[in-house]
Amino acid sequence: MEEEQEETMMKTKKMKVRGSSESQSQSQSLGWLTESSIMPKKHKAINGVGASSILQLKAHLYKSQEEAKSSKSSSADDLPYRATAKHKPPLRHDLFSPKNSGVESRANKDKLELKALQDGSVSYAALEKKAELYDKLVRGELSDEEEKEKYSVDFFRKGLEEDRSEQSTHGDDSFSEIPRENESDDTIGLFDAKLEGPGQTAVGLDEDEHKRFIREVHEEASQAREKAFALKLRREEQAAARREKLRQAYLKKRLESLKAAEKKNGP
Repeated sequence: MEEEQEETMMKTKKMKVRGSSESQSQSQSLGWLTESSIMPKKHKAINGVGASSILQLKAHLYKSQEEAKSSKSSSADDLPYRATAKHKPPLRHDLFSPKNSGVESRANKDKLELKALQDGSVSYAALEKKAELYDKLVRGELSDEEEKEKYSVDFFRKGLEEDRSEQSTHGDDSFSEIPRENESDDTIGLFDAKLEGPGQTAVGLDEDEHKRFIREVHEEASQAREKAFALKLRREEQAAARREKLRQAYLKKRLESLKAAEKKNGP
């Protein structure tokens, strides 16, 4: 009997413990609900959201991540090009762009001179200048500066001789129409020779006649040199005589001054 009473007492204790624990859990849950003041609601289904929509969302996220990776890789590949483009060294002409003043004008002047040389205008102008100077020398029309220069050729006399030779050739033209039956072919070819250009004659010009012309020019030049040398010697002699005359006058004046000084200092 005692054993049965003890078992019943143990059962009642266990039942009390269980009841107290359940009451505590219910009171705790009710306390949470009272503290939050939110009543539990029924789960509502959202249209378009489900297991398939989650898969689509994951696929879209994966696609966006891949695109971001590809864009990063492309930007990394373009980075060296951008860096070189950003820090590109200046071109060669940019380094030498600051030029000295007058460089372009001198370059244009050199180009014009080169073009003139290639065209032959420079040599033509020089020949014209020489011809003008020769005409002045022949006519005796020289400026003061040009008169200071001495030439070994008497251009005035040479011009007169050329005029005479031209007159003689014009005078002989009247007789050139007369047929020359007794003359040989060589003489006919000699007189029929015409000038083709400066320093050039026809083929029919005789070599002996050409040599004779050269000898005449050489003799004329040598005579002009001798004349210039004699004129130079004469001028030197005149200058020496003038200097001697001045020296004698200076000595005479000095002697007179010394005599006058002796007279003043004398008794």
